Amino acid sequence: MGLLALLSQPLVFLVAFAASAFGLVVHNLVQAWVADRFGDSLPRRMGFLTLDAKVHLDPLGLLFLALLGFGWPKSVPFRLNGRKGLITALSGPVGFLLAAFVYLVVAALLPGGLGLEPIARGLRVAAGVMVIEAAVFLFPVPPLDGARAVYAAGSYEARRFMDRLASYGPIGFIVIFLVLSYTGVLGAVQAGLMSFLQTLLRLVGLY
Repeated sequence: MGLLALLSQPLVFLVAFAASAFGLVVHNLVQAWVADRFGDSLPRRMGFLTLDAKVHLDPLGLLFLALLGFGWPKSVPFRLNGRKGLITALSGPVGFLLAAFVYLVVAALLPGGLGLEPIARGLRVAAGVMVIEAAVFLFPVPPLDGARAVYAAGSYEARRFMDRLASYGPIGFIVIFLVLSYTGVLGAVQAGLMSFLQTLLRLVGLY
């Protein structure tokens, strides 16, 4: 269940967990950087352009990352609306995909025969986790990036609908997450994103 299934292979588990946790930081760094480029200095002032783990990582999100293979970082604060807010919100999932791509490239480049396979496997597991994170965070369900995109650029009615979803709190998110999972929607998005990364790897001759 989650990354804990790898505990029988300690090095694989440690690499997968550490790389996945750092991927949460990458999500925040990318989102904070985009907001900063658009002129919103709030993320910078709150420390989200640093590598300080205390700024980015949520202890409960890390626990769920280990237990379920899906976690979350602290939310990056930004005050952008319209197109800039939309791009900033969606840059978060792009950050996850960037981390996944780098992990897959490093895993492919690690030389074989030197006892590095557990590290490569851990990186591949972390890349899979990042793809799941990207797929989930794209959905317009509060407090995910997809919902933040709707708040930034959606219609008044769409924002009101987000408010209604948010009013259910974590229960509403869990129910919607389970529906998306069991109907295959989440899996389809995940498969599409992984196929995209594999295409990029083929283009650079690593797949």
